[in-house]
Amino acid sequence: MQESTEQWQAIADGIWALSYHFSNAGMKVSTRMTVIRLADGSLFSHSAVPLTEAQKAKLDAVGPLRYIVAPSTMHHLFVGKLARLYPQAQLYGTEGVLRKRPDLQQLQPLPPDSEAPWAGELQHLRLDGIPMLDETIWFHAASGSLIATDVLQCWQGPLSLPVRMYLGLTGGHERLTVPRTVRLLVRDRAAVQACVRQMLGWPVQRVILLHNSVIADRPMQRLREALSVWD
Repeated sequence: MQESTEQWQAIADGIWALSYHFSNAGMKVSTRMTVIRLADGSLFSHSAVPLTEAQKAKLDAVGPLRYIVAPSTMHHLFVGKLARLYPQAQLYGTEGVLRKRPDLQQLQPLPPDSEAPWAGELQHLRLDGIPMLDETIWFHAASGSLIATDVLQCWQGPLSLPVRMYLGLTGGHERLTVPRTVRLLVRDRAAVQACVRQMLGWPVQRVILLHNSVIADRPMQRLREALSVWD
């Protein structure tokens, strides 16, 4: 596996992100880890990626990483590697991740936000109605940042031919959208609609996507347009 040369990107005050490029089913894709500094100075990590020594040193200079979250059944691949780098960190995952990763004995179920170490700073919403994804959406109130995994996608910039072909089938090229693959997985439309109403009630100032983009231009308008598929 080629060592990543990506640099940490400052997204907002107290929020950083690191992209990681790899191949999945023959397609060159990227995923993103988002790190949030909490009020006590500790760090919260959403969706792990592998870290080089230099990337880890940059992160450690920001603060101690104490919380690692695997936000969906599709985003847990690198969580074990990150947990080994930070053995003192508390490791959390969705119910689906707990079922998929019995090898991670320290993995805990996500607590209610009111009982979590991030209480009052972060909220998470389980995307009910799409059990195969078992996805959680996160909102950081201080920065107005919504963090999504796969339910929202927008791929921009230079893309390989296989990725462009894939996006031609699923949507999400240069436009924030719910991919067609996700729409096909819905099992309870009313439950999804209830979650959408809650998401649209948050004062979103940016949408941080795990794949490729961060949406800071007209985020609420674009979010409403994307989620209108479930009106």
